[in-house]
Amino acid sequence: MQAKGLGKARLRDALTGAALGALFPAAATLLVTVFAAGTVVLLAIIGLAVPVLALAGWLVGRRRDDIAAMTADLEHTIAKRTAAMRSMLDVTGDGFLTFGPDYVIRPEYSKPCETLFGGPIAGRRLPELLYAEEQPRRDFTDGLDLLFAGKAKPEVIFDLLDKRIEVGDRTLSIAYRAIDEATVLCAFTDITTAERLEKTVLEQDRRRTLILRAVSNQKYFAGFVEQANELFRVLDSGAFDHQDGVSRDASEKLAAQVHSFKGNAGFLGFTRTETVAHDLEDRLTALPVLQSDTDLSSEVFVLKRQFYEEYNAIAETLGEQWINDLSSIRVPATALKKVEAYARSRHPDDRALTTALEQLRSVPAAALFSRFPQLVADIAARRGRRIKPVEIAGGGFRVMPERFEPLVNALEHIVRNMVDHGIESPAERELKGKPAAGEVRVEISRAPGEMVITMSDDGQGISFAAVEELARERGMLEEEARPSRNELLALLFSSGFSTSDEVTVTSGRGVGLSAVRQAVRRLGGKITVETRPGRGATFRIRAPL
Repeated sequence: MQAKGLGKARLRDALTGAALGALFPAAATLLVTVFAAGTVVLLAIIGLAVPVLALAGWLVGRRRDDIAAMTADLEHTIAKRTAAMRSMLDVTGDGFLTFGPDYVIRPEYSKPCETLFGGPIAGRRLPELLYAEEQPRRDFTDGLDLLFAGKAKPEVIFDLLDKRIEVGDRTLSIAYRAIDEATVLCAFTDITTAERLEKTVLEQDRRRTLILRAVSNQKYFAGFVEQANELFRVLDSGAFDHQDGVSRDASEKLAAQVHSFKGNAGFLGFTRTETVAHDLEDRLTALPVLQSDTDLSSEVFVLKRQFYEEYNAIAETLGEQWINDLSSIRVPATALKKVEAYARSRHPDDRALTTALEQLRSVPAAALFSRFPQLVADIAARRGRRIKPVEIAGGGFRVMPERFEPLVNALEHIVRNMVDHGIESPAERELKGKPAAGEVRVEISRAPGEMVITMSDDGQGISFAAVEELARERGMLEEEARPSRNELLALLFSSGFSTSDEVTVTSGRGVGLSAVRQAVRRLGGKITVETRPGRGATFRIRAPL
C-alpha cells in the first residue's frame, strides 16, 4: 500500500513539472506569433525558466520533507501507543493475541501468552496450540471458517466455542472479539488457582456439613452406620450375583432397603453416597425385567467406597473415640436388658422396679423426630419450595426407642411426599391466596395405651381423581369399578404406586407409603388419612405403647 502511494506521488510531481516546463515554450510562441516579440524578449523568457523551475522544485521538496516528517512523527506516536498498550496488557497478566483466516498467531501478542503457553507463539497455528486432538481442532476451525467467510455473526460463533480449556496443568478461560472481518482477538485468563480454591472451599463446606450433621444427630448417625453395615452385608452375600434370575419380591425388598439408606444418607450430608445409592436402586428396580445381567458387584463397590470416604471424613475429624461412643451408652444396653429380664423373672409383681429399669433406656418420643425439621428444610430447598420451620409439638413422654425407631424411619416418607407432592411452589400458593411459605406440622400425643402421631400440611391435598386415573392406567382397577375414597387411599399405600411423573432422589418409586403401612402393621397400629382439595392432608398414626 505504501509503495503504491509513493508511485502516485512521483507521477503527480512529474506531471506538475512537465506542465510548468511547457508554459515557457507556449509563452514564447504566443509572443512571437501574436506580438512579434524580438530575440531579447525570448531570451528573457527562457532565462526565467531556470529560477521558476528551481523555485517550484524547492517548494515540492519542502512539501515532501514536511510530509515525511509528519509521517515519521505519526509512526513514532503509533509505535509509542502500541508499546504502551502492550505494556498495559502485559501488566494485566492476561494473554491477548490476534489471528486471521489462516489461524496463524500474529506477532502482536501480550507477554503473558508466553507464560501461559510455555514460550513464543508468533507464527504458530492457534488450533494446535489449544487442542491436542484433531476433532476439537476441526470443531474450532469449522465454526470460525463461517465467520471469516461472512456467513455467520461473531456472537453466534463465539457462543459455540469453548469458554475454558486445559493447557498442560493450567485451566484457562477464553473470550473472543471480532476486530474486523479478517481479525479475531482472543483473550486468555489463567483461572487455575481460582478453580482450585473454589473446589477446596466446596470440599470444606461438604466436610463441615457432614461433621455438623453427625454431631447434631449422633444417635441417628449411629443408626445410619449400622444400617450401612447391614446393607453391605446383604449386598456382599452374593444373593444377586448370578444368572438364574431374580424374583420381584427379592429385588423390591432390597430396593426398599437401599431407598431407605439413600434417604438417610441425604439427610446426613452423604450427598455422594446418596447419588450412588440412587443409581443402585435404579438397577435393583430393573432386575426383574433385565434378567440377563444381575451382576451388581461394580455398583456395590462404588457405593461402599463412596460411603467410607465420607464416613472417614467424620472419623478423622472427630476421632475414633467419638465413633466408638456411638454404639454405647452409660450402661451397656445388653447388660441393662439382662437386669430387666432378671427383675421380671424374680420379681414379676414389682412393676415399679421393671418400669424404673425401662426408663433408663427410654427417650422422649419427640427425640425420635428431632431430624424432621432439617429433613423438611433440605427437601424444600432441593425442590424449590418455601416452608416454615417445622416444630415438633408434644412428645414429652418417654418411649422405648428400639420399638418405635422403625416406624419413625418409615414416617420420613410422609413428610417427603408432603414437600414433594403436597406443598405448592411459592408462586402457585400466592395465586391461590395462600402464604408463599407452606407449613408441615408434626404433633405427638399420648392416648390410653397408645401413641398418636399426627402429620399434616396445608398443601394441595390428595386428588382422588388423579389417583383413580393413574390406577386405571396401570390396570389396578377394573374398567367398570367405582372405587370409594377409602379404596383409593388404600391404593396409595400399595407397593409401587406413585403419583409422581418422574423418579428423583426424593420420591417417585412408590416405595414410601407402602413402607409406612408395613411399619404400622408390624406395631399393630392403625393409620387414617384426611384430605381436602386445596387445603392439605393429615396422616394420623396410632401405635400401641
